[in-house]
Amino acid sequence: MSKKMPVIVSIISLCVSITCLVLFFALSKPQQNAKPQGTKLQDTQLADQGLTTQYVMYVGTNDKDTYAPKYSQEEAKKIVDDICLKHFEGYTLQEATGSWVDETGTKTHEYTIVCYFDGADEKTVHEAADEIIKALNQNTLLIESTSLKAEYYSGK
Repeated sequence: MSKKMPVIVSIISLCVSITCLVLFFALSKPQQNAKPQGTKLQDTQLADQGLTTQYVMYVGTNDKDTYAPKYSQEEAKKIVDDICLKHFEGYTLQEATGSWVDETGTKTHEYTIVCYFDGADEKTVHEAADEIIKALNQNTLLIESTSLKAEYYSGK
C-alpha cells in the first residue's frame, strides 16, 4: 500500500489540476449568449422584475429649413397629439422650451413637446417619431428610454 500511495496522490493531483485548468479557461472565455454590459433588458426580463420601459420623446417644433416655427404652439401640439392617439393607448404630453446651437453658431430656442410613453415598444415609438418628423419637418427627435417600475394606483 505504501508504494501505491504516491501514485494515487499523483493521479488525484493531476485530475485536480486538469479540472482547475478547464474551469479557468471556461470561465475566462466570453460566453456567446451572454448579455453585453450596458444594453437594455428585453421586455420579458423587465416584466419578470416588475419593470417596464418608459420612452420620452422630445419634439422640437421649429422647421428644420427655416429654424422658425411653422405652426403655432397649439397647432403643433394638436399634430403631435393626433399622431400619438393613432399609435398609443396612453401617453402624457408636456410643454417645454428647448435650446440648441446650430452649425453656424446661432443660438436657437424653440417650443418643445415632451411625450411620455409607459410600457410602449421601441418599434411603435419609432413609427410615431417617423410620422412626427415628417409632419413637423424636423431633422431628428430625441428619444430616451428608461427601465422603471410604474403602477396605476386607484387608492385603498
